[in-house]
Amino acid sequence: MEQEKLLSVIVPVYKVEPYLRRCIDSIRCQTYKNLQIILVDDGSPDGCGAICDEYTCQDERVIAVHQANEGLSGARNNGLLFAKGDYIAFVDSDDWLHPEMYETLVRMIEAHQLDMARCSVIGSDGEKEDPILPRDKTPANKVITGADVFELYFTEFLCKVVWNAVYRRDIVMGIVSPERCHSQDNYVSGRYLYRSRRMMITDKCLYYYYKNPTSTTHGGHKRFLDICICTEMLRDDLMREEKMTNASYIDRLNRKLAREFFHFVRADDDRYRLQAMEKSQKKFIETHLDFIRRLRFDWLLHKKHIRIYE
Repeated sequence: MEQEKLLSVIVPVYKVEPYLRRCIDSIRCQTYKNLQIILVDDGSPDGCGAICDEYTCQDERVIAVHQANEGLSGARNNGLLFAKGDYIAFVDSDDWLHPEMYETLVRMIEAHQLDMARCSVIGSDGEKEDPILPRDKTPANKVITGADVFELYFTEFLCKVVWNAVYRRDIVMGIVSPERCHSQDNYVSGRYLYRSRRMMITDKCLYYYYKNPTSTTHGGHKRFLDICICTEMLRDDLMREEKMTNASYIDRLNRKLAREFFHFVRADDDRYRLQAMEKSQKKFIETHLDFIRRLRFDWLLHKKHIRIYE
């Protein structure tokens, strides 16, 4: 019987003590057994570090990495340094998995020579569960190829996160997640999709996404400026590192960036209130906004007394 290829699962861990065992146990109990489980204790001030060490004694597949707090992206980036697998996956430490998730996704990759395979999701607040399925126009259970893969970055939630997937190693390695940004998936998922030529999304809900209001991953205030930063980084890095020249992609990323900046200006959050803007930035945003948003943008600049300078 052919040996299963090694799958490295990276789990950033920070202040999730009530949920961590549920997460780790759901990974250890996968029907796909050839796993390397990398628990990255991101300087968690609670008992998470001790729990990670405890599991290294129970299961030889588990390794614990302890570091000073660097945030979710820093934990993922450092976890990748220890990853030895032919395949890579990520799990957020307050979430959990269906027992057959990784077997299902790996079999999809191997049966169809995919670069990545994704599953549908169950969103849960601990009481109510809601399925998150592919949008009506997204082909489920079918191979998506070529430029159609990156198209999903603009339209499909299930492709804008990194944790509901298994990736071939070469799709992931060399891409550094932006640190200290709360919208790192916005950047990383776009990079992974652009590198991929073949992918599938199953309509089976195999990942349980916990809507934890206190989590740094799922909860807290939405930081609109971080989304702008990560969108701009994605556009620039695709052009510089992946040699993207497709004018349509560049235009759509510019329009997305303009919309995200519009949302940033519109948000009522005194912690990130905009005081001034360069004239060239204003022109870029107005150029790439639709007519209605452009009118509202100009009204917001006036209402909030945002100064425009050369």
